[in-house]
Amino acid sequence: MSKEKENIIVLNGDDGDIQVEVIDQAVIDGVTYLLVADVVTDDEEEGDCYILKDVSSADETEASYEVVPNDEADGIFDTFEKMLKDEIDFKK
Repeated sequence: MSKEKENIIVLNGDDGDIQVEVIDQAVIDGVTYLLVADVVTDDEEEGDCYILKDVSSADETEASYEVVPNDEADGIFDTFEKMLKDEIDFKK
């Protein structure tokens, strides 16, 4: 499996499944968060990004993530923005 494929995950939602690419991970106050972005095609230059929160328990074999609500996401987004400021041009 290529490295590119390893960074792609599928989110299952009410409107169907979407593929996202994992950009980075941060652990804040013992909680793991992922910054993910839409998988864009060669024709697209920009995609939306989302912050996912690990909500799985320690005894689960697979991780479970939820999209972080906007009111909680702002501070976490700022953390990712600082971590990746030289790599990604973030737009809110």
